[in-house]
Amino acid sequence: METLTDIRVTICCYLCMPLTAIAPTRYLSPERELTAEAIRLLVQVDEALFEARADWHEDRFRRLMRLRPRAVKRLRRRWEKLDPKPVQVLGSLRRRYHANIAGYLNPVS
Repeated sequence: METLTDIRVTICCYLCMPLTAIAPTRYLSPERELTAEAIRLLVQVDEALFEARADWHEDRFRRLMRLRPRAVKRLRRRWEKLDPKPVQVLGSLRRRYHANIAGYLNPVS
């Protein structure tokens, strides 16, 4: 009589060549690399804004809202320098926020 420890189970894995083939590495041109970096910066600022608003951290929110226009300007400047021009249009990067939170940007003295 065989026990569970005596039974040997073999697991067979089959390789799927298209999935396991090494893909050629693609490099971005320097201006496209800078544009991608500007996009990442803007996304990080937007994520930090979301967290600051959720935490009601007034000072951090105010500093991030003052930083965001510079990040948008950097992205637009990099986007315009791309050659050839991207197929997608950048669109409006304007950020809307609630009036109660907007009061923290310009406190009444």
